[in-house]
Amino acid sequence: MDISRIASVLVVTGMLAASLAACSAPTPNPSPSASSTPTATKPAPMTPAEAKAAFAVIAKDSCFEAQKLGVVESSEDFIVVSLNKDEAYKDYSAAYLEYPSTFGLIWELDAITACADYYTFSMAEEAGQEAPIDVTFNENDSTFTTFEDFGEFGTSEYKFTIVDGKFATAENLDPKNERFITIRYGSITADDRAVVETAVEEYLAKD
Repeated sequence: MDISRIASVLVVTGMLAASLAACSAPTPNPSPSASSTPTATKPAPMTPAEAKAAFAVIAKDSCFEAQKLGVVESSEDFIVVSLNKDEAYKDYSAAYLEYPSTFGLIWELDAITACADYYTFSMAEEAGQEAPIDVTFNENDSTFTTFEDFGEFGTSEYKFTIVDGKFATAENLDPKNERFITIRYGSITADDRAVVETAVEEYLAKD
């Protein structure tokens, strides 16, 4: 499965309130004040180092949310479902369905988009090394783009959007493997859970 990385929208709007004063004697109606239209504040640019630090926080928060609430990641050709530990089915919690009918178990959380980059940062930190991810921030659309070089195994480049400080979408920018993934935390449906249950039953039936 191809599953990994995303980016952020920071919108600040303001509203102007006007107060009216009244006298006991009749007075002419006040002239209407000029209305102000709320405008979006463009995020400030980030250096690559600042973007990487901000992205690392987002990656951590996304993975923790996924572990707490469960997460569903979907594209036009697959769906990935990861349940939280309390909702695990027969001790299995994550699986995928590659349409139309190929099910499989996911053994490690670093195989899901919501957690892949967090584990990269976490393992690098434990080793006292810099995480091998290049990150850039586009202030024009508030997205983060990541790039990783895996040597003989190729490269990985993803574009992320961020909602409420967590990954919301991840776009694989590899022209040979283009894919757009949407990420939903919590609100696991019966159909979502059925992906895990079916994958587990198929796996156990092979033993």
